[in-house]
Amino acid sequence: MSKLFSKSKSLNESINSKSRDAFIQIDGISKTFNATNAVKNVNLNIHKGELFTILGGSGCGKSTLLKIIAGLEIPDQGSVVIDGIDMSNIPANERPINMMFQSYAVFPHMNVFQNIAYGLKKENIPKSVIEDKVAAMIKLVQLDNLDNRMPNELSGGQLQRVALEGP
Repeated sequence: MSKLFSKSKSLNESINSKSRDAFIQIDGISKTFNATNAVKNVNLNIHKGELFTILGGSGCGKSTLLKIIAGLEIPDQGSVVIDGIDMSNIPANERPINMMFQSYAVFPHMNVFQNIAYGLKKENIPKSVIEDKVAAMIKLVQLDNLDNRMPNELSGGQLQRVALEGP
């Protein structure tokens, strides 16, 4: 990775700051694919409320690092600690992290409302609660009056917001 930027701190302050204060702590993360180092000995701390950006060229390990943090990849070595909890044995679906993929994960046969409600329905939440929560999410991501639209009727930005709130 060529650059790691933090809005509130310089790179050195962010990386060298005390780990006990960090919301996300990355210690010695490495990941190799077929003898190619995708990520090699990455150490950094990200603090609550901090805007943090990872920049780099194609194939430099940005996505791999994010997948490791989200639990979608297992590092060869190192650890990820989120809010003081070691994530080594925490599955991706139980981590307090979400990841937006380049291709949007929405069901093409479901409208906006159904896509956003999908995860809540799987948790057996009462229908009235689901309706209230989905309405609040639709308002939050500024998709008002689009709840009955199908994914192929949405712009790229609208589709991204459905994916962010949905399945």
